[in-house]
Amino acid sequence: MELEAPQVTTWQGYVDWNNKPALRARHGGMLAASFVLVAEILENLAFLANASNLVLYLKQYMHMSPSKSANNVTNFMGTAFLLALLGGFLSDALFTTYRVYLISAVIEFLE
Repeated sequence: MELEAPQVTTWQGYVDWNNKPALRARHGGMLAASFVLVAEILENLAFLANASNLVLYLKQYMHMSPSKSANNVTNFMGTAFLLALLGGFLSDALFTTYRVYLISAVIEFLE
């Protein structure tokens, strides 16, 4: 009885950083997904921390009432979340996901 060698399968159309075919056993999977999940959690924490600091800034330095400053911040957050939906549509319909990610990162960095 012969033992079968494990089959090495590749991701069709994908390469690694050395421009070699990406192997299913070594690339992607749960490890890559966990990095993306952690990055998304940290980004949301930073976004919410900045939003709470923005409420205090509008209240103390711009001399807005607490309700008006909170309303302005929630309007800003709603606009940011709606623009994320627009970015998702554009990445699926017109551009690549990577280009939309870079454009949105530049816009977020400029804010």
